[in-house]
Amino acid sequence: MMHLVFALILQHWLVVNDIHLNPFSKRGIVYGTDATPVLWQSALRAMRADAPDVRVVLLGGDMLTHHFPERAHAAGKDPDASALTTMRTIADGLNALYPRAQFLFALGNNDDFCGDYRSEAGGPYQAALARIWAPLVDRNGAAPAFVSQFSSGGYYTARLPIPHGEAIVLNSVFWSFVYSGGCASRPHDPGNTELAWLQRWLAQLPPDANAMILLHIPPGYDPQTTATTVHRLVAVPFLTRHSNVELLKLIADHARALRVILAAHTHHYDFRVAGGVPLLIASSLSPVYSNSPAFYVLDVDERGEVRDVHPFVYDPASNAWERESSFDTMYGTRAFTASALSTVAARLRSDPRLRAVWRAAYNAWSPFRTGVGRDWRPYACAQTQLDGGYAACAGTATRSRAAIIIALALVALTGLLVWTIMNRR
Repeated sequence: MMHLVFALILQHWLVVNDIHLNPFSKRGIVYGTDATPVLWQSALRAMRADAPDVRVVLLGGDMLTHHFPERAHAAGKDPDASALTTMRTIADGLNALYPRAQFLFALGNNDDFCGDYRSEAGGPYQAALARIWAPLVDRNGAAPAFVSQFSSGGYYTARLPIPHGEAIVLNSVFWSFVYSGGCASRPHDPGNTELAWLQRWLAQLPPDANAMILLHIPPGYDPQTTATTVHRLVAVPFLTRHSNVELLKLIADHARALRVILAAHTHHYDFRVAGGVPLLIASSLSPVYSNSPAFYVLDVDERGEVRDVHPFVYDPASNAWERESSFDTMYGTRAFTASALSTVAARLRSDPRLRAVWRAAYNAWSPFRTGVGRDWRPYACAQTQLDGGYAACAGTATRSRAAIIIALALVALTGLLVWTIMNRR
């Protein structure tokens, strides 16, 4: 009997998250600070060398440095104009590398010029961002409604260069439990408006759709912050309870059409299983948390399924970018699927050797610190418990929004006190 072997045709997609470019910095590549122009140019050269044949460029948000308005004022610049200039710098740099690639760009909580966790539902700043990114996102007519959709709320749809490919790009800042309104106004219930929009788009996906979701803040819980609260006082969510529940329900209801979810925000390399859909959290280009700067190349098949993930990481010892082990190589998988991730998550809970592999990758192989405390539970539980089961799994408790904010404030005040004492010494 003759066996026919068909070669798997793969595309390469580039993921760059949490750039946090500080255009006002004159420094080089410094761990513990956001990305400087020196780091940004180094990353572009590495992308040119290591990822030359990219079909899709996925940007998970947080383009601007932390404390952007304060840094702009300190430099004698207008935050609004400087933010748009920084966005153009990033768009132009990547467009010069990939003039034929399709781009997808998600808003992060540091992408509004007036501060953290701010996002407008419309307004001149969002309209200006839409004009900057439109030539890249709507390349070859992939997103003809991009300008109108993005300008009204920062979320939109686009076609992907695979059969029946659909991309849904979300503005998850609206769903954050610390969302602070826009720069000019506080939009009326933008989170529920976006959820209703998402429900309509998912409902109209054709049966043969190969869809993906790109967003900045993932659903589920923040294991790092949960682990660092006093005695794990609170299980700290990324989103409001209502938004998290509704988003996970929509994902689960349409899991057959969704091949992958891509998220950012944590600055760490990890994964989740969200409503039966694999979710990749690619770590940041910014080394502000002493993680190594990184970007990722995905092997994507014609159905939009991620077959493997290849990290490219800056090595401060050699002042060069190195290719680290792929996801399949690290964990013995054959594709980035929900079932494979569930198996890996179960193995991580019982295999200390595999946990050591995960710990190194979590902080992008940084030589400075692991980013993971002694208690493994908050991190392990976050991979598969994205809703009500997380608190019990992590050995903590769910709290109200007010209790969470109070606990985080106590942690921040403690950190400030320690910093003050150390500086005085």
